[in-house]
Amino acid sequence: MKKFMKTCYKCKTNVKEATVVKDGIKLKCLKCPKCGEEYFTSSELIRYDILTGKRRLVRKFGTLGVSQIIRVPDKVIKDFKIKPGDYGIFEERPDGILIKPLHANELNP
Repeated sequence: MKKFMKTCYKCKTNVKEATVVKDGIKLKCLKCPKCGEEYFTSSELIRYDILTGKRRLVRKFGTLGVSQIIRVPDKVIKDFKIKPGDYGIFEERPDGILIKPLHANELNP
C-alpha cells in the first residue's frame, strides 16, 4: 500500500499499515494505533463500493489479443438499446471520457 500520510490527523500519532474488515470485505488502510482512526486511499474506497454493489456501473479494462477492452453493463445496453454493430463515440472531457452510443441504422437511414 502506498503510504500517503505519516501521522493521524486527529491525535498526531504515527499511523501503521493495517487490514480491516468492513461488511465482510478486507480493505487495506493506514490506522492510528492510539485513537483507532482509519485512513483509506480513494482506490481502496472505490474497490469497496464495487464489491458492495454501490458502484454497479464501474467496469475494469482488460486485454483481448492486442486490443484493450471494457465490458458494458447490461443496464446500459438495455437503457440505450445498444445492439451488435452499433458504435461508441468517445468524447474527451476535462473530467474524463464520455461514450455516446451511435446506432448503426442512424448512419444509413
